[in-house]
Amino acid sequence: MGKVFVDLKKQVDYSYEITIGSGFVADVLKSFNTESDFFMVDDNVFSLYSGIMPKDRVYRFRADEHNKTHESVVAVLGFLFRGECRRDGRLILVGGGITGDVGGFVAATYMRGISFVQIPTTLLSMVDSSVGGKTGINFRGAKNNVGAFCQPKHVYIDMDFLKTLTDEEYLNGVAEVIKYGAVYDAEFLQYLCDNKDKVLARDTEVLDYVVTRCCALKAQVVKVDEKEQGERALLNFGHTFAHAIETDSHHVVKHGFAVATGMYLETDYAVKHKLAVPDALSEVGKVLRIYGFPLEYKIVDKDLFFTAMTADKKADRKGLTLAIAPAPGTGRIVKNISLQSVIEYFESI
Repeated sequence: MGKVFVDLKKQVDYSYEITIGSGFVADVLKSFNTESDFFMVDDNVFSLYSGIMPKDRVYRFRADEHNKTHESVVAVLGFLFRGECRRDGRLILVGGGITGDVGGFVAATYMRGISFVQIPTTLLSMVDSSVGGKTGINFRGAKNNVGAFCQPKHVYIDMDFLKTLTDEEYLNGVAEVIKYGAVYDAEFLQYLCDNKDKVLARDTEVLDYVVTRCCALKAQVVKVDEKEQGERALLNFGHTFAHAIETDSHHVVKHGFAVATGMYLETDYAVKHKLAVPDALSEVGKVLRIYGFPLEYKIVDKDLFFTAMTADKKADRKGLTLAIAPAPGTGRIVKNISLQSVIEYFESI
């Protein structure tokens, strides 16, 4: 029997820069002026820059969880095909996390991969989803379970977008900011507590530090674990319960708010099962409370809620996987958690 060895040890450099500043996005958009540049733009921000981008190469996208589907992917693929986008094409994504997730997945699959650029417009997408190369869509009720790892060529973060957000959308991102402190940086978590009023007031200096710190932490993690085989999984703190909450509420509960509740409830579960010290719950609860996040969730449809949890991509045949924060600034991955123990936990609260 013959054998042939395929040597793929040589690494390709996928490194890229994250540019953070204020008031520069219009100039960035103007710089993408070749026939190979295509734009996918969130409807919420399209009117701000519609005069800058070529109308025949702009796809307007209504970004909500109900459009995070394979139908949307097919629609954007069709837009690129009709526009005669080639393999040297570039897709510029302007919007929040949903726009980036869907558009990034399109870029990863169109002609087996074209380059793309992220221009995040929400706090959540600035500190989390635009960095690290996770792309994907929801499929058959499960969150982000179809997708690919594909790194952008550049991320441009214009802090002026934060002035345009509603209070609800802004807080939606604050939850992901808190997550970084909870699992990676206790000093940063304390900073968020000490500077709560300035964070909520969207103080420019404080926000510059917060966004830069989150991006730096994410970059460090992605450097050592790009495809979530180890340490990067800690960034899923709160997400196992959160995805079930989002599905059960039919996405009435926004992702960040679901993550906030998920962080608290997953910590409570961990404490009750001796996976974390009792003080862990009070520490996580303290920072979530001062920002006004809900710490409880009443399940609407138990079958839907727990089915969504078992469909979570982090689960396997041996059970659920939770990322927990057993102490401020430290994270731990716990595998093989039985669904029954989680059901019993929710029945007890």
